[in-house]
Amino acid sequence: MNKLFTLTGLLFLSGSFAMAQNIQNNPGSNHGNKFEQLGTILPTPNEQRTASGAPGVKYWQQRADYNIKCELDEKICYLRDLKP
Repeated sequence: MNKLFTLTGLLFLSGSFAMAQNIQNNPGSNHGNKFEQLGTILPTPNEQRTASGAPGVKYWQQRADYNIKCELDEKICYLRDLKP
């Protein structure tokens, strides 16, 4: 009897996995055509990013410089702050 329940459960699970991977169950996805352009997925290029994802003409990056004073004690794996 246990073998029957196990076999039925395995058949049920394998069938549900097969349906989940079927492209026809998700017609909105574009994974069916391997050579389809990604225009529907990726945003259009602008001044900050080009179509390839590289930085554009008006790309900017924030810079922050910090002066952190601390001491590392490697024996006990501890980092101490050395604020005045």
